[in-house]
Amino acid sequence: MVKRDLIRNIIIAVLAIVVILLLRAFVFSTHRVTEGQANDYIHAGDYVTFNKNVEPQKKDFILYTVNGKEYIGRVIAGEGKSVTAMDDFLYVNDKPIEENYISHDKSAYLATVSPGNFFTDDFSIATLTDNKQTKIEKGQYLVLNDNRRNTDDSRKFGLIEKDQIKGVISFRLYPLSRFGFVDVD
Repeated sequence: MVKRDLIRNIIIAVLAIVVILLLRAFVFSTHRVTEGQANDYIHAGDYVTFNKNVEPQKKDFILYTVNGKEYIGRVIAGEGKSVTAMDDFLYVNDKPIEENYISHDKSAYLATVSPGNFFTDDFSIATLTDNKQTKIEKGQYLVLNDNRRNTDDSRKFGLIEKDQIKGVISFRLYPLSRFGFVDVD
């Protein structure tokens, strides 16, 4: 009886390990956030999970690669959208959108500079693609950092292709005091 229970427990443990390894390989993985990737919602040192099989949506944080280096940014717009940033306002399809998630950083920055300076430099889809397109094409995303002074995003790399995206960040594992789903707004 004891031998049968031991064998059953070993089989259950092995199956659990196999399931976890398969989930990690095909569905989700973890990432440690670095200082350059951090923002008000995801801090440096956080361990987050990213889902490899989820289509990024507006406002989602994504982990993506450019030239072998990993970056975290927020999806601003996807396929079929036109985007323009002018005088610190962001327009999607010629309609201004609210970006409450950057208001704290924007206010702090503007308080330290002389009047007439802007938090975000002006750009459009045309300027990001060297006038090759005016709308985002299928399989592309406009990705910006919440700290708009850090231009390691679509403003520097151009539109992010779907195959550059490693996954959508959805859950924080560490620190335990903030364990749970990652807020995006």
